[in-house]
Amino acid sequence: MTSFADLAGGAERSQSPDDQMEKIRELLVGEIVRQTEARIASLEARIKELEGELGRRLDALAARIETLGSETAAERQSAFEELSRGVADLGKRIRNLSQSK
Repeated sequence: MTSFADLAGGAERSQSPDDQMEKIRELLVGEIVRQTEARIASLEARIKELEGELGRRLDALAARIETLGSETAAERQSAFEELSRGVADLGKRIRNLSQSK
């Protein structure tokens, strides 16, 4: 890295003004940019981790909802069949009572 003394001393005078400006920019904000980029990379990694965890949880929730839906449908079918048997039995009893009179 070029020091400020090198820039001020003219050691770099043969370089173009753009190169000199880039070196000055590096001296002034280079460390801040590197720290910011490292923090952004860390945040991006954390976001990906959270996205993965959220995806897994949503998959588990979807599976649970599907299971509950299947259980509810089975319970509803069973209750309907029991009700149907009860109505049929009641019909038989009514017919038996009406025939015995």
